[in-house]
Amino acid sequence: MLAGKPKLAYLPMLVACNLGLALPAMAQDQALQGEDAQVEVINVKGIKGSLIRSMDIKRESANVVDAISAEDIGKFPDQNVAESLQRITGVSIDREGGEGQLVTVRGMGPEFNAVLLNGRMLATVGDPSSMSWEGTPGGRAFSFDILPTELINGAEVYKTQSGELQEGAIGATINITTMRPFDNKGFQAVASAKALYDDMTGKTKPQLSGVISNTFNDDKFGVLVSLASYQRESRYEEANTAYYFKTTSDLDGQNYGEIYFPRNYDQIVQSEDRERLSGTFVAQYAPTEDLTMTLDYMHSTYDVKGRQDIYPSWFTPGNVRNPVLDENNTLIYADFVDVYVESMARQSDASSSLDAYGFNAEWQATDNWRMELDISASKAESDPGKGWSDVVVGRPGTFSYDRQQGQQVPTMTFDQLQAGDTLTAGWTSLQGTKLEDEVFGTKLDNRLYLEAGPLVEVRFGAHYSDRTLNKVYGETEGPLSWIYADNSVRVPLPDSLFNLFDADGFLSGASGTPVNQWPTFNTDEIMAYLSRDEVIALLDDPEAAKAVFSRNGFGIVPDQSAYEVNEEVLALYADFKLEGEVGDMPWSLVAGMRYVDTQSTSSGKQIALLDLLPSQNEPNKVFAVYSDDYVPVEITNSYQDWLPSLNANINFTDTLVGRGAISRSMTRPELNEMSPLTSYGDGQIDGLSGSGSNPLLAPYTSENVDLSLEWYYEEGSYAALAYFSKDIDGYLGTSVLPETLNLPSGSYKYEISRPVNENSTKVDGYEFAVQHMFTTLPEPFDGLGVIFNLTKVDSKSTEDSLPLIGLGDSQNLILFYEKDGFQLRLAYNNRSRFLQTKPVTSGSRQRDGHYVDDFAQLDISGSYDINENFTVFFEGINLTNELTVKSAEYANQTLQVIETGPRYALGVRAKF
Repeated sequence: MLAGKPKLAYLPMLVACNLGLALPAMAQDQALQGEDAQVEVINVKGIKGSLIRSMDIKRESANVVDAISAEDIGKFPDQNVAESLQRITGVSIDREGGEGQLVTVRGMGPEFNAVLLNGRMLATVGDPSSMSWEGTPGGRAFSFDILPTELINGAEVYKTQSGELQEGAIGATINITTMRPFDNKGFQAVASAKALYDDMTGKTKPQLSGVISNTFNDDKFGVLVSLASYQRESRYEEANTAYYFKTTSDLDGQNYGEIYFPRNYDQIVQSEDRERLSGTFVAQYAPTEDLTMTLDYMHSTYDVKGRQDIYPSWFTPGNVRNPVLDENNTLIYADFVDVYVESMARQSDASSSLDAYGFNAEWQATDNWRMELDISASKAESDPGKGWSDVVVGRPGTFSYDRQQGQQVPTMTFDQLQAGDTLTAGWTSLQGTKLEDEVFGTKLDNRLYLEAGPLVEVRFGAHYSDRTLNKVYGETEGPLSWIYADNSVRVPLPDSLFNLFDADGFLSGASGTPVNQWPTFNTDEIMAYLSRDEVIALLDDPEAAKAVFSRNGFGIVPDQSAYEVNEEVLALYADFKLEGEVGDMPWSLVAGMRYVDTQSTSSGKQIALLDLLPSQNEPNKVFAVYSDDYVPVEITNSYQDWLPSLNANINFTDTLVGRGAISRSMTRPELNEMSPLTSYGDGQIDGLSGSGSNPLLAPYTSENVDLSLEWYYEEGSYAALAYFSKDIDGYLGTSVLPETLNLPSGSYKYEISRPVNENSTKVDGYEFAVQHMFTTLPEPFDGLGVIFNLTKVDSKSTEDSLPLIGLGDSQNLILFYEKDGFQLRLAYNNRSRFLQTKPVTSGSRQRDGHYVDDFAQLDISGSYDINENFTVFFEGINLTNELTVKSAEYANQTLQVIETGPRYALGVRAKF
């Protein structure tokens, strides 16, 4: 964090001021949505009660909305919030380690969806367990795995816009609501304990949760406290090829034209210990019938210890012998000579945390004027600890790569380790990214209820937010990372540092013949051995290594080119609600406008280009003169947006509802695309180039059209058909832009590669959903029910003919039964193949786009109420052990095959 007072420091003062002023607020569950009327409170619990409440939210809303409600206090439908959201029409999820993490809505990826907690923007830093060179990116995409379902009361997915709804989502706005004491007045106590079994590890870990809520003084004061503890010991297995690049290089002395060449093949076994501890505190006070005040706090910590045991193989065209290519000119067989047969290990001990505070007041100022004040702050941090290690050892040898049978896992044949063979040190480093995201927000909302002809309600207000993302990357100081691998004679390692890793059963669900055994090691022990004086003495340049060891050793050195992005947003809005009848058909219309002013400041430090000096020997060539120290750089940007919206509903009959909506929405660029840092090179004076991010990026904007028809034909049963269209402008691409630098020696023209708003995309699709409860069947079949939904999407881009990233069809089928205290639910979800990364069309490693293949998952859950107080339950996730498979343009260009295995849980729940 750069200099400045933390925004959380202002919260107690603001809360105290507003408690004293007794300013207003709307109820939490109405902070966003703009429903036309209060939703009827239904006391039915369980699966049916949850579905009925969710259906009523959808039916009564002025917007196109889908919702999920808790089945009871402290009982959400799935183990994970994202897993529950994917049951909603149009919602798909991305998983990490087999758990739902990121959400895509109507083909729009996680960064295009706004996630709110109780109507408030929430700080987010992503998954702390990431062991990749990209690190934890830090952006707008919210990682749902930090939120325990036991603390969640419900979730609404808003697919159309209104003036009152917070801007920032082209896809959807997802509002997660937590429990409050006034939701269930009187004394409530719930506790649950379950054992979670991971099939990949064969280990069982406990999960505990509890909620205590009570109201006092004739229900004028209430307090709720909740706590949830989660532990999981997991393992996943992955066959990995980073990419297939296009090359015209000779193979074994022969040229085959342009070929697809695999960059590598790695077998990865990742083991993790995940622990999450979360809790909430909520206090509510209603001194009068017209005033309700709420103070709430949420805390969550997520610790992940991870290890990867890797059998890596690195491929280069010059080492190929006896190549075989298929009809697409993809290399499917080769012998590799003069290479290293290697082993690799990574270790990580990372953590993340979230603190969220809020004050909310609801005041019915007069019979027709209601006001709301909401103040909130949240802070999320991701700490890599000492960093994740990346250590490679190896020995000279040969290996063969064989994918001729089209199998998912290639057959690798290599020289077996013989007695007397010695493993030597290779690449050795630590790295990690520390992130801090702070959000402060305040809202003042008003509702005026009128009797002015068709105008029945006016909503208006102001919203303010201040968000700062701070990102610091660190790694082992050079040249220590590579000095052992580049030594003229590789440094030998003693046998005592190694043991044999057994991957028996690796990717048992995939086709092919994997490697099942390879040497492994503890990365800390390798680094400790390489730090010894007698080992350092074996290096070509031991003094260079000693200089680094004297400062930090292999430890992380924070990159001085760290940066932060601050974003201040002020929004003003007004919504006008009109009602009437056409014939005997009631209609309603909400016309709104939201004005948004965004001010951003990107600041950091970088090595500055001071001047360019001409070469003494080569004409038209210049050499760069850089500053010795990092110098500060700061760039500001501002833009304003007008976001109109129109939501119209008509009740053709008592059961048939038609909806239409048009709106303009916007999504701001990713915070990590807004770094102020730019690197400038030297060379030929007419070919000077550089690269950087772009703090002057404009937001994406979208013109949206939504149409839907909903038939509510029985209690708890409905069918719906919807069409949607999005014309998106300002999609990011990478362009080379001319820039002129005025330096002491003159003016120079540079070509700088940056992300820019240059593309347009059209997305359109339709959704179909049906929910039916078979209440008219004879007992015991009247407890049956079914939910089915599907989403079809398509996109067209001005850039290319490829689909939008993340765009793919999805289907859900849920069968459930609930009667006489017994509940059973079987849920099937399928997501069709979708594009994950765009092609790379420039540079020496050009390649096609990367796709995630069709993925289908089957889950089951059930429970039995022993009596009014005790329930036993079970859960099963990914029952059929589905694999995640990623491929390039051609189906046999397999990139990743990932197995996370099934998980099972058995538990008991008590309520008093």
